[in-house]
Amino acid sequence: MTPTSGRLLVISGPSGSGKTSIINRLREHPQVAVSVSVTTRPKRANEVDGRDYTFVDLERFRELNDQGAFVETNDVFGNHNLYGSLRSELEQALAGPDGVYIMELDVVGARNVRAAGYDGLHVFIAPPSDAVLEQRLRDRGTDDETAIETRLSRAAEERQIAEAEHATIIVNHDIGEAAAQVFDLLGLPV
Repeated sequence: MTPTSGRLLVISGPSGSGKTSIINRLREHPQVAVSVSVTTRPKRANEVDGRDYTFVDLERFRELNDQGAFVETNDVFGNHNLYGSLRSELEQALAGPDGVYIMELDVVGARNVRAAGYDGLHVFIAPPSDAVLEQRLRDRGTDDETAIETRLSRAAEERQIAEAEHATIIVNHDIGEAAAQVFDLLGLPV
């Protein structure tokens, strides 16, 4: 690892918690840079390669992993869609002065980043309730019934892990308020 002056913020939370929407608010701040994960997952219609994710095939992902390019990798839902965070991007961002580098990871990814020696603030975005989470997942229309049930059952487990690992829990009743809470934790003006 290289010496750092930037700060690391890892944001996790269940699918549908609003973490991506909150990150999009944070991204507007000039001191904030956001990690772009590499994934083997197929691109959704509204996603842009290089902005939302870097989309690669399994062979390329394995090549990068064998080269030690990732600081963490994970098969988040056990469905063989792999995700990884590039070590070079993290190191470059943390070497810059006064910046905040945001990584959107699940709780296992957050644990893996810490285990790799990168300390930072871990914020877990929680939904106001299970019913709200279920409605958000249904409203976004990207998952079938099986995927929704998997995501709902995983949500409680993720929160327990986040609490056990002393993440700061922010309940997302409102995107603007939740983003303001994260800005406050970072000491950045809104």
